[in-house]
Amino acid sequence: MFQVIAFISTLLLSSSVLASSLVITVVTEQSEDRQSEEKSFAGITVKQNRPVMRAVELALQEATTLFETLGIEAQLQELVLNSDKDLKDQLSRVSKPGPIILDLPLATMEQVARIADDLRIVAFNVRHSESSLRESLCLEHVFHTIPSDRMYFDALVQFLNFRGWRDVLLIHGASERDKARTQSLLASLKKFAANVVDQREFTLSHHPDDRDDNKPEFLTGGASYDVVAVIDSKKDYGRYLQYSTRRARPVVGDVGLTPASWHFALERYGAPQLNERYRDFKFGENQTMGPQVAMTDAEFAAWSAVKLISNSINSRQGGAEFNLKALLADPASQVDLYKGTRGSIRHWNHQLRQPVLLTTTDAVIAVAPMPKFLHPKHYVDTLGLDEPESQCQLHLK
Repeated sequence: MFQVIAFISTLLLSSSVLASSLVITVVTEQSEDRQSEEKSFAGITVKQNRPVMRAVELALQEATTLFETLGIEAQLQELVLNSDKDLKDQLSRVSKPGPIILDLPLATMEQVARIADDLRIVAFNVRHSESSLRESLCLEHVFHTIPSDRMYFDALVQFLNFRGWRDVLLIHGASERDKARTQSLLASLKKFAANVVDQREFTLSHHPDDRDDNKPEFLTGGASYDVVAVIDSKKDYGRYLQYSTRRARPVVGDVGLTPASWHFALERYGAPQLNERYRDFKFGENQTMGPQVAMTDAEFAAWSAVKLISNSINSRQGGAEFNLKALLADPASQVDLYKGTRGSIRHWNHQLRQPVLLTTTDAVIAVAPMPKFLHPKHYVDTLGLDEPESQCQLHLK
């Protein structure tokens, strides 16, 4: 009994010296066309129904008891940036030590991330998976909770290797985004000793001269392969490839078997309970989600960021002030991602390490890393740029 009373007294004492308010700010841009994202899945247009806002609200609701126990009043606000005005001046109004969630287009996100780092504001990239960002945004206060393209493709190629599908026909689009992602996939294929039998490019031209060249039967003919890998960021062409390839082979990549960080059909590790909380959570006009709806990867990244923050603050030892950046980068700070292993921050580039799901439209086929892929320090670090490969070495700064 004495021990229980002593524990409660210690908890109340430590709670009294914690920061009384933690403001989490979702940063959006005034000029971005958000019409499609402002519509909830029920079809109701509500500003607060933006996907990232929904996920942050859910994570804050889940952490309510924890924050109340610690004596912290957690608040959520939105900062809508006007790109025609001084961005640094607008960001300087963000409450500290609260972090910012960057729900911004790529170019603006990069600008804001650098400004936030100058202002020593912790910022989370939750939308952009470009592998190059993990190198170019090598900033002490910037964290990436959405997987990188290399993490996604490493997971996919591990699965192909595991199944013995080593001969890959690679088909990709002509856009700069598709070409960059193709390079990431090629790096993953090389890393896990897969064989690229050929690379072929499709176009979205409707010109009669291009029509025959873009037919799936033609584009996938004249080669022997185990699987067709498709890079089509807009999914305008790749959706027609399944069941139309010259050889009867699986289609993977942006269609078919697809890597994802979250999915409604994950049935292990407590994931069904998280999906149920998401579907039952009230957004905007009290509309709930349908039975086959889950957080998008960007939503899951935003949810993960908030959960990582709450877990990190909970694990710290006393003191009125805390350094949120240092807490997040501490190896002891982890978060349950409901995917079989806890997530934590890679100290060299501030990427959240996490398993990646291999999914179809209505099923989770596997969870990577696959069983036979080992790592000397952390098995999830077989996904994405490992410390020796990365040009970003934040822990050495």
